[in-house]
Amino acid sequence: MKALEISSIIFCYDGASVCALQNFSLSVAVGSMHALLGPNGAGKTTLMRIITGELRGYSGEVFIYGDKMPDQNTLRSIGYAPQPISLYTTLTAMENLRFFGAMAGLPDSELKDRSEKVLEETGLSSHALKQVNTYSGGMQRRLNLAVALLHSPKLLLLDEPTVGVDPQSRHHIYETLAKLNAEGMTILLCTHIMDEAQRLCSIVTLVDKGAAIFNGNMNEIDDLEKFFLEKTGRGLRDE
Repeated sequence: MKALEISSIIFCYDGASVCALQNFSLSVAVGSMHALLGPNGAGKTTLMRIITGELRGYSGEVFIYGDKMPDQNTLRSIGYAPQPISLYTTLTAMENLRFFGAMAGLPDSELKDRSEKVLEETGLSSHALKQVNTYSGGMQRRLNLAVALLHSPKLLLLDEPTVGVDPQSRHHIYETLAKLNAEGMTILLCTHIMDEAQRLCSIVTLVDKGAAIFNGNMNEIDDLEKFFLEKTGRGLRDE
């Protein structure tokens, strides 16, 4: 059984002349940290939104730990930290966690302990009662991750989890992800930072123009950025 199995996904946004995903397939092994890389507009975020059930109306199949999606019970096994900061900035970190935990269906008996646990994991325990609008960008990124971890997901989806953060926060996030993966959590990491992907991930999938163009072991690639540019080209992707 795979943690995530995606087969022949086709998805087109209304009015688009080209489909965002075109016969896309992906397999993510249980317990792996798998990099999903591609230029702007390649279809990575669209894929994340399909996996989490946010987007429907696609052809093809998505299985999570053997269960065909969409399935509400199985969706609870997914944690998702999107690229946009998805927090209520006028609330404290603990208030955000209490809100999102309730939305995820965590019982009150677990919510306090889990909130304290994820704040500790992301280095935010001493800032738990501060409003998020007082946080630095790196702290907000770490809290974004904490929300995704709150319900102890089996599969963690990360869309640019370290974009715009300071080196200290980036290092802390790397250590947190490595620890979670060592404990058995499966992680699908979408990033534009080649060093990040090469440092953290053992498997890499390249996606371009909605299709998977490479899938293989990271240790077979000497220079990931050079390899990426060879596969996807050096032309700018401004649209």
